[in-house]
Amino acid sequence: MSPRPSTALVTGAASGIGLEVAIRLHRRGHQVVAVDRDGQHLPAAVSRIGDGTVAFECDLADPAQQRHLAEALTTTWRDSLDLMVCNAGVIAPGDLIHVDPMTIDLQLDVMLRSVVHLTRSVLPQFLERNRGHVLATVSMGGIIALPTSATYSAAKAGLRAFLAAVNAEVHGTGVHVSGIYPSAVDTPMLLREAKGGGSPLNFLGSVRTVTEVADAYERALESHRLENYVPYADSLTTRLLSAFPALTPRILPLANRIGERGRRRYLATRPD
Repeated sequence: MSPRPSTALVTGAASGIGLEVAIRLHRRGHQVVAVDRDGQHLPAAVSRIGDGTVAFECDLADPAQQRHLAEALTTTWRDSLDLMVCNAGVIAPGDLIHVDPMTIDLQLDVMLRSVVHLTRSVLPQFLERNRGHVLATVSMGGIIALPTSATYSAAKAGLRAFLAAVNAEVHGTGVHVSGIYPSAVDTPMLLREAKGGGSPLNFLGSVRTVTEVADAYERALESHRLENYVPYADSLTTRLLSAFPALTPRILPLANRIGERGRRRYLATRPD
């Protein structure tokens, strides 16, 4: 008897963390469904991921396209889908009063609402088989709020709460839920933040690599741990400060100065 095929969905798979995670999952024997709104770069990503990879162009901020993806997950891949990696992300730095409502909705749709709806779509089939794993790229920004990234922080904090709640709901069923919590990661999105007014707090510590985040994903696949930090040491300060949010305005001036130096060091390595 041939082994049962296993499918893994990865959103935001055309570049950065999503691409590296998709490559790792393909190496582990999964057929990968690579989801991204960037139709221009998705074919090249699919070639890098490996044979049998399916390209699925989808804008997760578009309800109709999101429903189309959910329908495919519950029909075409109903019997084979074992893993869903919700990694797609977007950020538009700026004080809230300067961020237009459409951009606010975009961030909430991509990083929170789409995860809620897609998870709701696949959970019945996971529970029916007593098997399945929902994973998501959260962020240290989901633990401590970042000024100039209010909506991003709200989306990630909401995502953290959502994963914890669903994890409690499926406990003991064979279905697992995991969040990956990196600090700043060297991706095109971070570079745009560094150049475009993102929070200096992103650069308080060392910038991590997509390889390190993908390593955390692989560990989560084995451990089924709910919260996985990259790096763990950074999470200690972050979680401590999150317990005392009133302290943030007091330490912000010093933290911003330190972070700004880190931002300049990071940009110095990116002369383009």
